[in-house]
Amino acid sequence: MNSGKELVTELIKLQTKYTKTDRAITTREKYEAFYLNKFVKELDFNNKLLRESLIEHVGHLPIIATFLYPHIENRDKIDLGKTLLMLAIHDIGETEVGDVITYKKTKEHQNLEIAAAKNILDESYIDIFQEFEDVESLEAKFAKAIDSLAPLLHEVDLPDVTAKRFKYFGFNEETIIKKKRPLFIWDSVLLGIFDYCIEEYKKI
Repeated sequence: MNSGKELVTELIKLQTKYTKTDRAITTREKYEAFYLNKFVKELDFNNKLLRESLIEHVGHLPIIATFLYPHIENRDKIDLGKTLLMLAIHDIGETEVGDVITYKKTKEHQNLEIAAAKNILDESYIDIFQEFEDVESLEAKFAKAIDSLAPLLHEVDLPDVTAKRFKYFGFNEETIIKKKRPLFIWDSVLLGIFDYCIEEYKKI
């Protein structure tokens, strides 16, 4: 059995990795704090100061999931606790291999993330991690939808920034529909949320 000191040491290491791992998305808080206050001269989407940290992303997900859970069509068939556990562990591989913007992520990078996650996670979590990756259970489908929705909320919240970001990366609403809409079609409420976001993208 590990001592309290050993567990705290390992936990701080993991916490630091989550904090230092940057995701390929800009949030309103980062934009207002660093760009509008001129700490960043250009709207550089690769600038560390403008990128959401992994720990912010993972902390955002249970807020979305618990807010939406009472409203979704299939709530009575879903174990929310299981979904929240999936959301807590699903991106741990990024602490080793980094994040790649969703629309540019290759199968090779995805496999590296999965392998890294399975190497880091305690073996008691491997099955539920794989369940998330397989996206067959309703809990996994809910978790995947929430994970996909989180960056959409940031983008809809910052339309001017999103327009510049999409131009920079060469994306549009069709890119999002093709990649993400299949993750929402299993629940009418979640699909309605996704489709609303797409309508907002069309105004950008």
